[in-house]
Amino acid sequence: MPDGALDSSLYDWWMGVWLWLLRDNASRTTVLLMVITGIYAYLTWKMAKAIAHQTRAMIQPIVSIEFFIEKEESFPKGRFEVKNLGAQPFLLLDMRLECRRAKMLMFEEYKVYERHILPPQDVIKFSFDFTERFRREGVMWWSPGLAGFNLQVVASDLSEEMVLTYRNFSYWKVLTVQRYMPLRVRWKFLSSPFRQWYYRIDYRFHPARYEGHTPDENLKR
Repeated sequence: MPDGALDSSLYDWWMGVWLWLLRDNASRTTVLLMVITGIYAYLTWKMAKAIAHQTRAMIQPIVSIEFFIEKEESFPKGRFEVKNLGAQPFLLLDMRLECRRAKMLMFEEYKVYERHILPPQDVIKFSFDFTERFRREGVMWWSPGLAGFNLQVVASDLSEEMVLTYRNFSYWKVLTVQRYMPLRVRWKFLSSPFRQWYYRIDYRFHPARYEGHTPDENLKR
């Protein structure tokens, strides 16, 4: 269809709609206003959704996790680094390192760093050694590659609106990220006030158990 004929048909269609609205005063005008309002609401929703996506992209934590384990190292020990690659500071909610050898699993939770703020481009470094823990379970021999490590880091923006869970599997050398908070971490924060209350009551009646630690410090041990 030629462009002129298309423009003419569109013009005729719009004129027909306009005359149809003029014939019946109130009801058709109401329908038109409802349609215009619906289109406006849809466009507003799309714009708000795009702004929300852009805001989340700006504030979401960007975490780098690296393991440093020598290939000739037989024992389950080494070090790792957690770095903030983003342009905004983020909040470290939880860190848990797991070491697996066959069906045996050992883990370490870094409770001292709960709710630790990590500035942009800043890095924290940790050393770990699970040798003695496995020896207490009867494991007396090692060879390179028998132990695999899995580090889970739960981080969020400072308002805790955007929570991401990073996992680094040293054996497969894979880093994954998901937008959620693990049930274990969620339950830990929900139960924290009750545990704090318990330790303070227990400290009042059995202060010798804490050996210089306050009840609040005991929560992070």
